Amino acid sequence: MNHDRKKIGLFSAILFGIALIFPIAPVAIYGTVQPISMGHMAICYLLAAIPMTFTAWSFGAMGAEFPRAGSSYTFVANGINPYLGFMTGWGILMDYILFPVMNFVILAVYVQELFGLSSSISYWVIITVAIILVCIMNLMGIKSIATVNNIITILGFVVVIYFVIAACGVLKDGAGTGFSSVAFYNPETFDLQLILSGTAIACFSFLGFDGITNLVEDIKEPKKNLPKATILTCVIMMVVFLVMAYLGQCLFPDYNGFSNPDSAFLDVAVVAGGQTMANIFSIAMTVCAFAFSLDMLAGVSRLLYGMGRDGVLPKKFFGYRNKKGVPVYNVLLITAICLVGCNMSLGDLFPLIDFGGIFAFILVNLAVIVYFFGRKKERSGSGVFKYLVVPGLGFLACIVVWLSLSGMAKTIGFIWLGVGFVYMLIWTKGFKRKMKPIENIAEDNNDVNSSEISETKVPLQ
Repeated sequence: MNHDRKKIGLFSAILFGIALIFPIAPVAIYGTVQPISMGHMAICYLLAAIPMTFTAWSFGAMGAEFPRAGSSYTFVANGINPYLGFMTGWGILMDYILFPVMNFVILAVYVQELFGLSSSISYWVIITVAIILVCIMNLMGIKSIATVNNIITILGFVVVIYFVIAACGVLKDGAGTGFSSVAFYNPETFDLQLILSGTAIACFSFLGFDGITNLVEDIKEPKKNLPKATILTCVIMMVVFLVMAYLGQCLFPDYNGFSNPDSAFLDVAVVAGGQTMANIFSIAMTVCAFAFSLDMLAGVSRLLYGMGRDGVLPKKFFGYRNKKGVPVYNVLLITAICLVGCNMSLGDLFPLIDFGGIFAFILVNLAVIVYFFGRKKERSGSGVFKYLVVPGLGFLACIVVWLSLSGMAKTIGFIWLGVGFVYMLIWTKGFKRKMKPIENIAEDNNDVNSSEISETKVPLQ
């Protein structure tokens, strides 16, 4: 660590965290959450903020304690044990693999909307061209677009502000239902179980806040400011998401009448600002999906390379790189998975990605209890609150929303975890061999840039 670096304050850390959570995230999941919750997406975001905020505190606490461990899997490995840490990483690995798939689907959907295309042929032409282009760019060694990501974040907030101003204007003039409390809570359609199902998917929008822990070496008083930064980031973004969801329901109250569920928010945008507004959202989603696809393919291919180089995965395949330093086989493997996976709808992809993410959040909350309250015996009055009550509530809240995911997501998710457990048993020879957490595998290999993995922007949450 370079002690001469200028330390940043709480405000800068919050800005960094906000940049990790894309501001127009509700656009991607609107057509999935609104019908499931029967028009209660705003409440879903409010409820989703509960497990996310408690978990954000846990990430801040663990990040300050383990400054090199910028991820859930290493927090669990250090807080509980390396084997459970590996299982956490295995669950997150499914997210890494599915994120590029999701982005390609989003890209195809919004390109079709932008140009008025609707046939399955045009969908697959767009998907194929985009995937091949991203694959070629990765094979050429184009690995990260951090500057572009920052520009995209600013663009996202500009679009949100424009939408909010336009929506408030037309609602004031009598569009939709006007400013109605029914858009937040409708006693005729309220169903707690359905709300929880929608909440589980809404948690997807918050994925990425944990990346703030990468600032631990650069932030002033990390033990105090890191937990504050993670919590405030979640609260601020919850307000942004809630406002968008509420205005959307006011503008377009028929949550079952979308022209296309995968691009449902465009129906809302048309009411707010006509086709111009819809086109703006389509362009923003298309640009973001392509940029993040490039970023995510680079990140996951190098994560797999780190695992292969360390021998956790077959070294000859996953640990191979060409003369340019590109893990060619991994890039081609993820490209093939994307081509197959793009048969899935966004409504199926979101719960699957949530499964791995919320599973990791559950274990990070548990790690805080085991490590601080159990191992370090932080059991004073404040210690009980910080290291038992807060993470305990986060643990329970995450369990509730995790179990509220769709049956398909839980079935595939538990199968994935089962495969990981069997693989771990074989690789460790029945727990006789030491298991490293996945993140440290990348960190221990000097020729793998772990920041490409741990700081890769979680796209279009």
